[in-house]
Amino acid sequence: MTLYDEIGTTYSAVRRPDPRVAARITAAIGDAATVVNVGAGAGSYEPPRTLLAVEPSVVMIAQRPPGAAPVVRARAEALPLADDVADAAMAILTVHHWSDLAAGIAEMRRVARYDAGYRLLVADV
Repeated sequence: MTLYDEIGTTYSAVRRPDPRVAARITAAIGDAATVVNVGAGAGSYEPPRTLLAVEPSVVMIAQRPPGAAPVVRARAEALPLADDVADAAMAILTVHHWSDLAAGIAEMRRVARYDAGYRLLVADV
C-alpha cells in the first residue's frame, strides 16, 4: 500500500494543476513525440504525447480521467518497460516519495531513448 492509497481519495477533487507548471513541462519536453510519466498520479500534468503513465497507487489510478494515457501500476525504481521505449521520461512532484532516488533516475534514463538525448524532466519540492 502506498501513501496515496491512504490519503489520495479526494486528490483530484481538491488539487488543481498550476498552469505555470504545465507550461514549463511543455517547454521542457519540447518536441518529444512519446513520454513516459513516472509517478503520474491522477494525470494532472500529463502531456498529450504520453505513451504510458506509471503509478503505484490504485487510488490515484482510479482518479485518472477518461481518455488519459494508459497506466501501469508500478514504482519508479522498477519500471516495467523495455529499454529506449520513449523520447522522454518525466517525474513531476513525485520524487520525494521514491525509496531510491538513484534507482528511479536510472530507470527513467533506461526507458528514454539515447538518440533522443535522454530527455529527463524531474521536478519536485
